[in-house]
Order: sequence, then structure tokens, then C-alpha cells
Amino acid sequence: MSINVSIFGVSGYTGSQLINLLDKHRRVNVVGAFGSDSVGNQLGDLYKNLNKLSKLKITNYKDFNFNKTDLIFSCLPHGMFQKDIINNLDSKIPIIDLSGDFRLDSFVDYENFYKSNHNAKALKEKFSYGLSEIFRDQIKKASFVSNPGCYPTSILIPILPLLKNKKFNINDIIVDSKSGVSGAGKQLNVKNLFSELSGNFHSYGITQHKHFPEIKQEINKISQDVSLTFIPHLLPVISGIQSTIYLNKNDDEKEYEKFLINYFQDEPFIKIYSNEEIPCLNDVVGTNNLAIKIFTDYSKNKIIILSCLDNLIKGASGQAVQNMNIMFGFDEIESLI
Repeated sequence: MSINVSIFGVSGYTGSQLINLLDKHRRVNVVGAFGSDSVGNQLGDLYKNLNKLSKLKITNYKDFNFNKTDLIFSCLPHGMFQKDIINNLDSKIPIIDLSGDFRLDSFVDYENFYKSNHNAKALKEKFSYGLSEIFRDQIKKASFVSNPGCYPTSILIPILPLLKNKKFNINDIIVDSKSGVSGAGKQLNVKNLFSELSGNFHSYGITQHKHFPEIKQEINKISQDVSLTFIPHLLPVISGIQSTIYLNKNDDEKEYEKFLINYFQDEPFIKIYSNEEIPCLNDVVGTNNLAIKIFTDYSKNKIIILSCLDNLIKGASGQAVQNMNIMFGFDEIESLI
């Protein structure tokens, strides 16, 4: 079986990664590619490395017949899909949305953190949260998936299994996350210019980052008694995230490591480092992998978890393809390894 796929937002960073991954997917035919400024171009004009998709023309979705589309991906900026597009589409066509439009259960949080009214509230309940390794059973049954954010993916994959195990008694989580500049998208921002970022490093979103309520929401579904501190930083690199997670130490570090190794033993994309290995961005950039290392700090009072991924792949388009593979019963690693 193969499926026909249409994609909104093909010229952005997540859109380009998605196109590259689907270009080599043996079970997918991309039949629709939608943009605004790029309308009229062929995908090969934007991305020279494509094979089977190079001749596909970018069009306006309003001129497209969706009758033969089996799945829609949206790689549009936050707010655009829910506000301007989704209510115009056939409600029976499955969707994977890579923005934050359908991640949050609270519309108050959405409007506070995304600074946008939500125009598709009635559709929110249709969406499942697409953290692949954690919610695979729900994704298998879903027709509508909200792809997680990049920071939340790096944090929630190692944290949620530990949180569910009461012996670790997690009640306070501090996260220090660092990301490459591609996570900010292609919108022009002076702070993200090469001349401003090269040789520089800074925190941002300290008091209000879009991913805070997403992380907090998923943690609170397990326990309402956990406090969360999340501080993101911008690295002078293009891609990659490292989240350093601090927990109060309530057991030997080897117990945390052993538990996660057992939990993720059959997961092809979760790499748990042992011995003296320490994950770095170069280990994961260009892959759908998430690398984890657990150790104890000098004081022996804290468990420290290092979690690294590529923000555009495992933190976005790669996880979206993984979710598609799960939804349609394809080999989960297809086009990702």
C-alpha cells in the first residue's frame, strides 16, 4: 500500500526537511505542495538534491483538488493553519500538524503564549499528541496528530517514563536547553543574523516560551505536584538541541539508567549512552535519533540527564514521518534510517 500526501509550508526549514525525507519514502507519493511566495516554482528549484519530487510544482492550496489526498502535513508557522486554512479543508482527511496550533489543551494558554486567538477550537479534541515513543498506541488509532515541539521532545521522552515510576519520586524538574538557530524558523530577526549570533550565546523566552505550557501540560497529566523550571538558550550553530535536566536524586544513578534502557530497549531512535560516553550535537544532527546520558553531579544530590536531538528532524519533520509510519502501519524506520 502507498498513500498520497499533500504538504503546506514547503519552503520553510521543517518543510524542506519533510520534503527530503518523503522524497526517499517508498510508500509515499507527494501529490500536493503548497506555498505562498514560492508558488509557481518546482520543488527542484528550491531543493537541488531531490529525485522523484523535483518536478512537482508548488501551488496555492485553493486551486488544488484534495479528492485523492490520504494525508496532509502542515509545516506552517504557528497560528496560520488553525486560523486561515484547516476549516476550509475536508474534515475527513487525516492531518499531521507540525505547529503548536493543536498541542495545548488550554486555549487560555494557547492565546497567552502564542499571542493568537484560536479559530478552530472545535477541532482540538480530534488531535492526538504525537510523541512517538511514548504515545504510540494512541497514534496508531489517530487520524489527526499534533507533532510535539523540539524542546518538549528532548525533555519529555526521558522524563515521562521516569515520572510514571513512583520510586524515583520526581517533584522538581529544572531544564536548561540550548538550541541551534534553525529552531527560530526563517523569519527575519536581527538577533538571529550571522553577524549577531556568531561567537555569541544568550538565553531567551525566560519568562514566557511557547514550549513551557506544552512541557508542563504533559508532566501534569502524570502528576500535578511537579514544579518545572525551563530556560532555553540560543547556540551559534544551525541545528541541534541539548537539554540538561536536573532532578533530585532519590536512587542510584544506575537505577535511572537501567530503567530507561529497559523502557526504550526496542526503540530504534533512542540511544542511551553508558560508561564514559557523553552525547554531543554532532552525534544526532541529520538523524531522527535522541541521545541520552544519565549521571550524578559532584554533590551526589542531583541526577543529571543530557538529552540531544536534531531540532528539525527528531524535533520536527522526522518525528512527523515517524508518526505517519505509525498511523498507516508502515515500517516505523522507513526513510528515517
